Amino acid sequence: MAGSGAGRNDTNRLEIVAYSDYVCPWCYIGHLRIERLRREFPVDVRWRPFELHPETPRSGAQLEGRLGSEARARAYRENIGALAADAGVSMSMPPLIANSHLALEAGEFARETDVFEPFHDAVFRTYFEHGRNIGEADVLCEVARGCGADDQALRQALADERYAVTIDELTDEARRDEIVSTPTFVFSGGFRLVGAQEYAVFASVTQRLIERRSGAKLLSD
Repeated sequence: MAGSGAGRNDTNRLEIVAYSDYVCPWCYIGHLRIERLRREFPVDVRWRPFELHPETPRSGAQLEGRLGSEARARAYRENIGALAADAGVSMSMPPLIANSHLALEAGEFARETDVFEPFHDAVFRTYFEHGRNIGEADVLCEVARGCGADDQALRQALADERYAVTIDELTDEARRDEIVSTPTFVFSGGFRLVGAQEYAVFASVTQRLIERRSGAKLLSD
C-alpha cells in the first residue's frame, strides 16, 4: 500500500473528476471508496453533478414501479445491501426513488459556501441509511443546517432556482463528453473508471498512474 496521501510531493498528486448522483447507490459506494483512496494516496477529487434520471417526477417514484415488480425490487435491494455491507456500511434502497435535481442544486450551494464535503456525505447517508426523501427542500435544509450551512439561505436559493440551470448545463456537458452512467471517475490523463469497483481496483489504478507520472514506484510504508 502506498500509505497516507498526506505529505506527498504535490507535483505527483493525481486529480480525479467524479460524476455522481445522490440517488445512485453505486455512487454512494463509490464515494466511500474514494474517501478511503484520499486517505491512502495523494489524490484530489472534484465531484461533478450528473442527473441520472431527470424523468423521475418531482414527487418521486416507487422502486417497484421503476423495476417492474415487487420481486425484482426485493432482489435489487438485497444486492445493494450486500455490496454496501462489503464496503463497510449499512445501506438499503428507499422505497421512494427521489428526484435528485434539488439535492444536486443544494450541493452547488454547499460548494460555494465551503461545506461541500460534509454535505455531500450527509445527503448520501440521509437517503440510503435513513430513507428520507432528498427531493424535498425541508430535508435538504435540515441536512445543510447539520453541516453548519445557512439553511435559510439554501431554502431561498432553491426557491429562486439559483443553481437549476447550472445542474442542467453540467449534466449536458458531461453527456457530450460521453459520460453516460454514474459513478464515472475520470483520472488525470483521461483514464476512466466506471461503477463502484472494488477498492483494490481503485488503489491499483491510482498507484500505476502516480508511478507513471513520477517515473518511480511509490515506496511502501
